[in-house]
Amino acid sequence: MRISTQLLSGSFVALTALGGVAHARMPSGGGTSAQVKTGPHARTAASAHHDAHAGAKKPGVTGEPINTGTGAGGTVIQAILISAESNQAARMAPTKAPLSETQPQSIITHSFIAKATPASGDYTTAIQIAPSVSGISSMGGGIGETNTSTLRGFQDGQFNITYDGIAFGDSNDLTHHASAFFPASTIGAAVVDRGPGSAGDMGEANFGGAVHLFSPIVSDQFHAKQDLTYGTFNTQDYVTQVQTGSIGHLHGTKALFSLEERQSNGALSYSNGAQYNQMVKVLVPISNDALLTLFATWNYARFHMTDVGEAMGVGQTAQQLALYGKNFALNNNPYDEHYYKFNRQNRRSVFTYANLKWKISGGKYIEDHLYWYNYDNNTESPQSVADLVNPNPGPQVSPSSAPISYSQPTDIGGYYKILHYHIAGNIFRFNDDMRYGTLRTGFLVENSSSYRYLINWDLTANHPDYLNPPQYDEGSTWFQYQLFADFVWRPTDKLTITPGIKLQHERRSISATYEPDGIGAHGTKTYQKPTYFFTANYRLTHFWSVYAQAATALLIPPLKTLAAQGGTAANTQPQKSLTTQVGTVYTHGAVTFDADVYKIHATNVLFNETGSACKCYRNLGTGDYYGVEFEGAYDVGSGLVIFANGSINRALNNPGNGTPSMEFSDAPEATGAFGLLYQRRRWGGSLYEKYVGTQLGSDGATWIGGYGMVNGTVSYRFDRNYQLRLAVFNMGDTRPLTDFDGTFYAFAVGRQIQATLSLRL
Repeated sequence: MRISTQLLSGSFVALTALGGVAHARMPSGGGTSAQVKTGPHARTAASAHHDAHAGAKKPGVTGEPINTGTGAGGTVIQAILISAESNQAARMAPTKAPLSETQPQSIITHSFIAKATPASGDYTTAIQIAPSVSGISSMGGGIGETNTSTLRGFQDGQFNITYDGIAFGDSNDLTHHASAFFPASTIGAAVVDRGPGSAGDMGEANFGGAVHLFSPIVSDQFHAKQDLTYGTFNTQDYVTQVQTGSIGHLHGTKALFSLEERQSNGALSYSNGAQYNQMVKVLVPISNDALLTLFATWNYARFHMTDVGEAMGVGQTAQQLALYGKNFALNNNPYDEHYYKFNRQNRRSVFTYANLKWKISGGKYIEDHLYWYNYDNNTESPQSVADLVNPNPGPQVSPSSAPISYSQPTDIGGYYKILHYHIAGNIFRFNDDMRYGTLRTGFLVENSSSYRYLINWDLTANHPDYLNPPQYDEGSTWFQYQLFADFVWRPTDKLTITPGIKLQHERRSISATYEPDGIGAHGTKTYQKPTYFFTANYRLTHFWSVYAQAATALLIPPLKTLAAQGGTAANTQPQKSLTTQVGTVYTHGAVTFDADVYKIHATNVLFNETGSACKCYRNLGTGDYYGVEFEGAYDVGSGLVIFANGSINRALNNPGNGTPSMEFSDAPEATGAFGLLYQRRRWGGSLYEKYVGTQLGSDGATWIGGYGMVNGTVSYRFDRNYQLRLAVFNMGDTRPLTDFDGTFYAFAVGRQIQATLSLRL
């Protein structure tokens, strides 16, 4: 089942769930084959309509129905949850799968995010509970650029992250900045897709799967809510939300306004910062058959953190560890490279879209999704933070790892960096419901404009290093389009088969006055590849299904591959993958359970040789990823649910030419989670452990042992308008090693305690 990117096409339940502006309608000419489409598989419109009104989701018991149908795919998680949450175990489970899915998938509802994850978190903390997902913060408090996630051993930048169906990422290598986009208050739900999806999944990096984020629900009723959070590291987080409710004299228009302010000292020394977010989402019923959604969010983050090395400010060298401990990062010595004012970053972003869904006639639907987002990064950092602290209160000789070519030999060398990009695009979809299936076609067109600049900087004198040119001065663009078509064929009421094809075309250009080798780079390269998809789902009974998928995917090479390094530029090809997987979903009685096995074969796997003289990407040959995953929950009764999920994952590089295979770095060999969830009357709570298995460190030689962390929350609702939540993350205050890049050791953040008071008006 495709949650993120398929238009709700079999009935008009979409507008009912999204805007409350129309009653569910049966499409003409479809009979029992007319379906509520949340993906390749769905149930009849009649049964979905009946369940939506009789399937009784009660606030406070099953969690708030989540409206996430404003994305490029137009899917409605409320309709999906009718299938996925058919019993109490599934309703309360932190991760679950729908019976109609066609690839391994974990739905994470807003209820779990709000009750069991940090209030000062972001999308990385929201998805950590899912199988095959790993990545633990080293900072805490929700400040700084320390949170990343891996999926089945694929690294950030190798899988899509979307928000309301729009894939976003950096303009150079498709990586992401958790500090600059989508704090927890902007996430209504999340879905982890462990696979390349279907042909209609738009984005440049479905190579390793996708993480889909969805905006919060817009309510039909007026109310205001204030969340006040205080916790460890002097963490403060304030979220104000106002729901206008349906406005009669505006034909049912309704809006959500959200403001968040956050600040924290962080776990590491002198690494404090602040973050601010504003969000607005407006639903405008144009008619009974059309709905317009307008969305915008603005985010600003500032924090003190170094920018150099793989550690990115969250690690210590062996000598630093021995002398200063695991919490060392920066200090208050203006004659030392660790001085916090020499290590500062400012991030700004804007993300906005307009989405129109329109039933044009019968079973025909169109959706148009126009979007624009930008990102600004201004960073000041020393050239190195690997040295020990200067013990003298006065000037010192430049760090041994920094060039001595500044105004004075005793000045501290650093750099000033700017990254700025704009990305605009449009996604169009057309669905036609027919007697035996649904034809889905559409396209994406997108343009990116980016500028990056990095100049050596005399941090002591606070002016440019006039003796050396910039490290890079680079402009770049991309223009891409994607065309897709698939057919959801339903030969029987139990079987759904979906073949599909997508053509991806991208032209990337670079115009650089300077690059790290001291010469410029100018060039354009075009990539064009078709990808193919095939999925099937068979319903054994009304509560048990099996599915299979075979799909190809690709990943366009990073911008850096266009720039000459050492006088040469590699003829780098897109990374390609073939994914085959089978699975099953069972949801009945007190049990919900799903499991799958997968195998992924990748070619042209790239590795960034940042430490080499070339500083370019090297083709490692092929990669093989395979494993087993499961998730399940059991309803004990009286509001108590036990859940567990886990995975065994292997990610191997097979370079060929007789060279033995070896594990990829930062690819855990297993993940797991086990715990309890409780919700009864006014009391709620959670207690669970997340485990991350053994993995090879970033240096490619050091093995990092497996580690687990126990988290717990308890909440009490005094009445309808007041609730208090106490949360403890990493209860045991363990500080396991999470990575080593050859110089810096990184450790998980220690115990964090947060108290949140929620007031509803």
